[in-house]
Amino acid sequence: MKKTLSKAAVYLFTFVLTGFIVLCVHLFYDGPSAAILMYHSVGASNGRMTCLDVTEEAFARQMAFLHARGFHVIRLEELAGILRRGEKVGPRTVVITFDDGYDNNYTKAFPILKKYGLPATIFVIAGRLGENYDVARGISTRIMTREMMQEMVASGLVDIGSHTTHHYYLPDVQSESLLWEEIRGSKTFLESVVGAPVVSLAYPLGGHTRSTEEMARRAGYEVAVGTNRKDPRAGTDLFALKRIRISQSSSNMLIFFLEASGYYPRLKRLAS
Repeated sequence: MKKTLSKAAVYLFTFVLTGFIVLCVHLFYDGPSAAILMYHSVGASNGRMTCLDVTEEAFARQMAFLHARGFHVIRLEELAGILRRGEKVGPRTVVITFDDGYDNNYTKAFPILKKYGLPATIFVIAGRLGENYDVARGISTRIMTREMMQEMVASGLVDIGSHTTHHYYLPDVQSESLLWEEIRGSKTFLESVVGAPVVSLAYPLGGHTRSTEEMARRAGYEVAVGTNRKDPRAGTDLFALKRIRISQSSSNMLIFFLEASGYYPRLKRLAS
């Protein structure tokens, strides 16, 4: 009986050890990927939080954590260059992005980014500057103004990217001329506003197809990002980069650490 139990314990230990080795190889063999963090609104929209909002306090804690723990926060354009050259991404590499271009990105997030010297890219809905935009079922938030964008770009910390002209879901747009206006027209307009090249695009709601990716290339973008939708590609296609959505659950710093670690997408795949 004791022999049988001893044998079973050895088999169990071998099984667990093998599983652990396989997991480590799967996670760490190729090294980490860059964590492209996707924020939206910082602070409640008209006093009401949506699933895409983070509080100002949570955002401040997250940026302080990245700064204190030695994370390498780089521009999205710099990451695109690393991937284009086929180089390895360094450990703890993070890119900070914001979608839509809410004015609280300027009033609340920008001072915190300046405090820690962290660069970011803000994807702005070009046709909505200074207007209220309905973010979720009747909850509207104001999009930033020209002056806000110009000040942030002048700081050297913030790059402006395009989130198209009207935030249409691009796979549903049938007219090629309208699609071109959304992709290329927004780029031209934003460049005239900030007086600097606009080299990055974020697909509204993460929706993109091969044809929209090709149009983004032709329009002169260097990189385009989606969300974390399922895609068979490995995540290094410069016109289909995935991002990690930061939401209210990310106020838990253990969750945020995992999201920023560079291994989060692989952990998610293993869990699903």
